Amino acid sequence: MSMKTVKHITQAGFLLLSHLIIVNSALATSNYNNDPEYQNANQENKAQSYSSQLSEAELAQILAPIALYPDSLLTHIIIASTYPLELVQAQRWRERNQHLDPASAVEEAEKQGWDPSVTALVAFDSVLERLNEDLQWTQDLGDAFLEDEERVLASIQTLRQQAERANSLNNLTNLTVTKVNRQIIIEPVHKEIIYVPYYDTRIVYGNWHWRKHPPIFWAHSPHFSVHFPGRISGHFSWNAGVNINFNYFFSSFNWHRRHVVVTHHHRTNYYRTHSRIATSHGAKRWQHKPVHRRGVEYRSQKAKTRFYNNKQIRHYAKSQNQYKHEHFTVNRKAQRKAYSEHKAYRKTYDQASVDRHYRNKQSEKRVHVQKRDIVKSEQLRTRNTFQQRSKKERVQDKQSRQHGVHERKANKRVQNERKPSKSKSKVNKRAKTQATKREKKRER
Repeated sequence: MSMKTVKHITQAGFLLLSHLIIVNSALATSNYNNDPEYQNANQENKAQSYSSQLSEAELAQILAPIALYPDSLLTHIIIASTYPLELVQAQRWRERNQHLDPASAVEEAEKQGWDPSVTALVAFDSVLERLNEDLQWTQDLGDAFLEDEERVLASIQTLRQQAERANSLNNLTNLTVTKVNRQIIIEPVHKEIIYVPYYDTRIVYGNWHWRKHPPIFWAHSPHFSVHFPGRISGHFSWNAGVNINFNYFFSSFNWHRRHVVVTHHHRTNYYRTHSRIATSHGAKRWQHKPVHRRGVEYRSQKAKTRFYNNKQIRHYAKSQNQYKHEHFTVNRKAQRKAYSEHKAYRKTYDQASVDRHYRNKQSEKRVHVQKRDIVKSEQLRTRNTFQQRSKKERVQDKQSRQHGVHERKANKRVQNERKPSKSKSKVNKRAKTQATKREKKRER
């Protein structure tokens, strides 16, 4: 066999091996992709990378402490959670005005220009305090509601059905539980007195489905049955109750279509059922108002694309007449105040350092001016003294200066003469060396 034939055979062998390796790798990848565990992991990774939605377990974990609240109060909590900065402002305002009763507090709070749901929660000190203390939970609830409203309402219904299966909704003293088309509706027994319930989420829902995500548990508040003995029914305890004689009954759940319905909030201090609110004049589906967000950033990408738009904010700010009809009476003073607070909130630098820098600049300027004034005064003084001297004195000064110059020159000349020259020093050295050599020869 020649060398050419050997080369052709080896090349053909390498080609066959490469084809076999490619076919085996393709079969292996196809089998790996058909593996259900690999598909599930891939789907989870895609969900985490492309979506910021909470899982069903995480959503139930967040909603557990409030899912069994009366519907009217629950709508205000969910709507207000989308405006966290206004909730903080309302809590601080309420702390400064603790002497006001709930009705007068809500009446005064309406002048602040907040969202009507935030204003309605001013009457419920315990709820407002909880929303302010646990801001992370409040913001998670608001972001989940803005992300998918229908999903949040469906999760509330599943939690209520779970509590019903655990027999936790039986014999409630201050709440009535009814079922309409398999949807659980919770309303107050006394129509115009709202009791805020407290319950242990670890017990009320029975066997919790998601062990890795246990329900959020709120510690026992002093506003509840500790100070009001006998106000315990089953797994629930109650606060003192709030008499509704202010604008409150203007929002409701449309459980069938899974969205929140709102109407004009003026003159809504009388009880109205959820169906009546939904069918009343001017009722419509709730819309988020970015103006009340007060610059707080949207964390989900979906909410950013929907609401974080300057044109939309300007549209709400310009159409004040329509906006006043829809949601609240415009208060220019409060708006200006909120805008100034928003500007202060959005500053990324330290105001104290800016003030310090300004003070340092001012002090440097003052020192520079003082030095300049001293130099000017010295120049003026020397000029005045020179001009005040007589002509004779000036001539004498000139002569003395010239005399001093001549003296310095004469002194230099004398010093140079006293110094021995370089040539003389070299001759002296040679003479010395020769004398030493002669002495050495004589000694020998």
